[in-house]
Amino acid sequence: MKSASSQTVVSSSLAHRIVFLLGALSLLIVPLHGVLVPSQVLLLLEALGLLTLLVIFWSGVYKGGTYRIVLWFLFISVAVACLYVVPLPQGLNLPFLEADRLSGTLPGRSLYADVEQWLLSKGQAPNATLSLIPYESTLALLALLPPLALFFSGISVTEIQLRNLVYLLLLIAGVQAVIGLVQYASGNPAFYFGMPVARNAQGTYVNRDHFAALLEMTLPIAIGLMLYSIGRSHDRRRDAKARVLNQVLIFGSLALLLFLAGVFARSRTGVFLIMVAVLVSSFIFARHIGGKQTVGLTAIFATLAVGLAASIGLIPVLNRFVSRNPVEDERFRIFEHTIEGIKAFFPFGSGPGTFSDVYRAFQPIEQGKFINNAHNDYLELVFETGALGVFIIIGFFLIYFMGCFKLAGQTWSRVHFIKVAAGIGIFLFMLHLLTEFLLHEPMNTMIFALLLGVFLRNPSRG
Repeated sequence: MKSASSQTVVSSSLAHRIVFLLGALSLLIVPLHGVLVPSQVLLLLEALGLLTLLVIFWSGVYKGGTYRIVLWFLFISVAVACLYVVPLPQGLNLPFLEADRLSGTLPGRSLYADVEQWLLSKGQAPNATLSLIPYESTLALLALLPPLALFFSGISVTEIQLRNLVYLLLLIAGVQAVIGLVQYASGNPAFYFGMPVARNAQGTYVNRDHFAALLEMTLPIAIGLMLYSIGRSHDRRRDAKARVLNQVLIFGSLALLLFLAGVFARSRTGVFLIMVAVLVSSFIFARHIGGKQTVGLTAIFATLAVGLAASIGLIPVLNRFVSRNPVEDERFRIFEHTIEGIKAFFPFGSGPGTFSDVYRAFQPIEQGKFINNAHNDYLELVFETGALGVFIIIGFFLIYFMGCFKLAGQTWSRVHFIKVAAGIGIFLFMLHLLTEFLLHEPMNTMIFALLLGVFLRNPSRG
């Protein structure tokens, strides 16, 4: 019995190590998505994600890592989404589906009835699926593998490994911030990796808003760890004090770096949320690091940071508002026609990953550009998945609030600071989703999933 027990412990320890290494490797590879061939990088990430999930579920290290309701929510959401690419049985007699035919029966499909008739006349009867373009939906579902792997990594690894993953994430964000600041200062095409020179800070991202989202998610963690280190600086031992001061310097410098890069990204929503990140993080953490003097210093730090953001970052951002009326922003017209599509396809939607192709049926002639996303991930999700999308959005918000409630009353350890900071980053990211398609950028999706794993991690796991 003793031998079997020790063998189980060794097996579990090995699984933890493998999951940690695969998660760290995925984090190191994903920034290359904006530098190398995106499809090849995504294929590698999907392979790593699948391998990570196999190790996690085979070894069972995920058990007890999060709340049961979270696992059920994930399982139901992914399982129903997979049904979009499963061919419906021929001759199925349902109220919404005529025998042997799909077009003209499900909401919104009448637009494609002529195409189906033409295919039938050529003897090529298409498979009936809930998705209008099963190939695109299959690709969208495969793209879920890397973020799912990082989420389960966040709830499965040990506490020390989790901290190391978070430190690696901060290092990657810091490197991205340095690249962004060099881009802004130099305007050298070599630092844009083949992308158009825009004189914004954008790191290896194609889009400055997506770059700003990375900084919004990671800045609260840097601030939280900096303030946690300040709270421990009262240790009287000389060696401990020196170590803590080094941590304050490291995390403080990193927070400043992320903050400046976020400001120089010159994203309207990004600059606003960077300021919110500083204010919310500072005042939440200041109450838990001890001493009224510390609270006062934190308030001064937050005020100066917001003032700096306003003086440096808001001038070019406000110029964007002055040069073009924000009411005439193309986003609002995209929202309007996306809502038309939602009404046409509800309750099934057009299928995951099909927005860019299906939106053209609702795009007016005067909107001449190719619209690849809705610039609002909530609307796009409902457009593509209908009632399932509504379920996912409502369920996610309920789980997020449950996670906030679960954080109350816990000891303010280093890991708890990280979990609260992850919750702040998730909240800011959710706000940014109202104006951008951030969930279509692999790096942001994977980091968001990792932060969810940290945030929803069972306190008993550490």
